[in-house]
Amino acid sequence: MRAKVAEHATLFYSDGAVVWDDYLHHRQFAISETAELLCRKFTEFTDVDELLAPLAEGDRVALRKVLDELVEAGVLIVEGSPEHERERRLLAAWRDWGPSARHFHFASRTLADAPYQGSEEHDAVLDAKLAEQPPPAPFRSLGRTAVLLPRLDGTSKWSSAGLLDVLLSRRTTREFGPGPLPLTKVAELLAVLGGPSPARSRIGRSGTVFKTSPSGGGRHPVELYAHVRVPAAGGGNQTVEALEPGWYHYDGLAHALEPIGVTWGPAEMTAAAGDQDWVGQAPLVLAYTGVLERTRWRYDTSRAYRVVQMDVGHLSQTAYLVATAMGFGIGFTAALRDELVEQALGCDAYHEVVLGLSVLGPLPE
Repeated sequence: MRAKVAEHATLFYSDGAVVWDDYLHHRQFAISETAELLCRKFTEFTDVDELLAPLAEGDRVALRKVLDELVEAGVLIVEGSPEHERERRLLAAWRDWGPSARHFHFASRTLADAPYQGSEEHDAVLDAKLAEQPPPAPFRSLGRTAVLLPRLDGTSKWSSAGLLDVLLSRRTTREFGPGPLPLTKVAELLAVLGGPSPARSRIGRSGTVFKTSPSGGGRHPVELYAHVRVPAAGGGNQTVEALEPGWYHYDGLAHALEPIGVTWGPAEMTAAAGDQDWVGQAPLVLAYTGVLERTRWRYDTSRAYRVVQMDVGHLSQTAYLVATAMGFGIGFTAALRDELVEQALGCDAYHEVVLGLSVLGPLPE
């Protein structure tokens, strides 16, 4: 018999024990020190009898028993077995993305027998949680002197554009024309993206809020930041009307931009965007981050992290459509150096994660 360690699991230490985390089948169990040491001998297919042959009979019997238990538990895979074929297919499909990607996907993939709470049971759990652990605020203010923005009044010409026409006109733009972006339109775009829905603006007692884009459980973890580019030499005084260059945080409840105190030049923006020059040349860049605690307060399973990623997709599509209706050019990128963005925005990467950028400017002439 030839066997090797399964590649659909990882090991970690917990309370002094070595834990086998089989993310493919959603199983976790402790393994002995002897089992852990044996696993190191089976990093590739190895003949069990040949490995044990030099040992004394008593040791061979004892270790063979441990090895049989590891095979039974799925820690070791026997060459040519159905488990071997399933792993071969798994690795063929996922190997290029490395172990961390497949670990997250399959650990958060629900199986046929996954338990789900009914709505009444879930509501009861949240009611009890409210009494002991208040939800995080759905909107954030940095408490700084802010630039108050003009309010959306519903009379803007862009808002009457036909939905199908806008959908069919949507394009990713990587070149931008001259001239500043109007502050009124930028303000309206931010209000549509990050403000409470005018039709249902009340914040629920559990921190749920309604916006124009959907969000799992109404948690809206995505936080908005805006960067106004420094004008190019000889290119006019402003890239967005009435706004000084630099990074801002958008306070969706107050409908205001709070200066962060950091201004990037085109080279810094380009570097943060994975060396994409077109991002560095854009008059306006919107950064999306995910405040994880908003979603985690309601959904405490790892699958909820998928929902945070979905939310930025919903929101960035809304940005695409509104910008298109306004006559702006827009693109989106997630090819970032997250750490540079975190440093500029002051994000704690353990609690607020960088998700992507929307990149805007006038359409080229």
